[in-house]
Amino acid sequence: MKKSYSLILTVAVVSLLGACSAKGEQTTKSTSTSTSHSKKVTSVTSSQKQVRKETTSSVSRTKQAKALWDSNKKQDLATFMSSWGTTMGQTYQSYDLTRDTDYAGIHFPSKLAQTDLAVDDTPVTAAWSTDGTGSADYNVVAIYCDVDGGTVGGHLYLFTFHNGQPVVLITSQNRGTPDNRLHFSVTANTDLKTGFANIVSGQGSGQANTSQPTTSAVSPISAAEAQAILAKQNIEYHVGQPEPQGNNASLPGGGIILKQYYGAQGIKIFKLTPKPGNKVNITVQEGTIKDGQGGLAAPISQNITVDR
Repeated sequence: MKKSYSLILTVAVVSLLGACSAKGEQTTKSTSTSTSHSKKVTSVTSSQKQVRKETTSSVSRTKQAKALWDSNKKQDLATFMSSWGTTMGQTYQSYDLTRDTDYAGIHFPSKLAQTDLAVDDTPVTAAWSTDGTGSADYNVVAIYCDVDGGTVGGHLYLFTFHNGQPVVLITSQNRGTPDNRLHFSVTANTDLKTGFANIVSGQGSGQANTSQPTTSAVSPISAAEAQAILAKQNIEYHVGQPEPQGNNASLPGGGIILKQYYGAQGIKIFKLTPKPGNKVNITVQEGTIKDGQGGLAAPISQNITVDR
């Protein structure tokens, strides 16, 4: 009987110890699982932070890589345009957000985005950009023009980035068109295109190719020669009396302006500008007399370049 009680007690103790051991094992497993989950969550959170950090860094690098224009390149272009203008017998001014053009009623860059433009007869959009980036077809970083105040016979250049590539656009348009757009074309001047591209790539010093004829190599046009050139082109010119204000006025680069009255209130303005290669550009503008002197000019009716 005593042996029986002893056996029962032994079995009970063993069962109790087994249960405690199982419970301890379950607790250990639970604690281990909890610790493992905590480590996994911490690891995921850390990874997410690292991904965010790398993404932010990547975006920052991308933005920096997209910057195509800066103040140093702007200064290089200013130096280049001064040098290049001299080779062309022209004087160019720079225009930006602090100063608008006044070219045949065109005020850039303030009205750039609001003006309907075309490049090679294709409608395009254009907008001012400080770094060469933007959503417009042509992002304009610099504007140069050799006339101010609507003077006839000028050239308006836009230095742009089109699809990330440097492109120089030019217009000499100063009258309305059937589509009411201001028409530009890509410049055909190789030195200008190459100069801008080199400045953009960091290979340009801002100096133009001086192998071209300079202003000193282009002889000025006298009044007598100007009249002879007009006559050769069958452009009617007769000196009126009294002479309109500004008649026979000399222009930078050796050019000259001739003026004459016609009719009761009419005035004609002839501008002749010497070009390298013994060429001369002729523009003819007609308008009405303003205050009996200077004349209120209409758009240019003729613009040609011929041999001298």
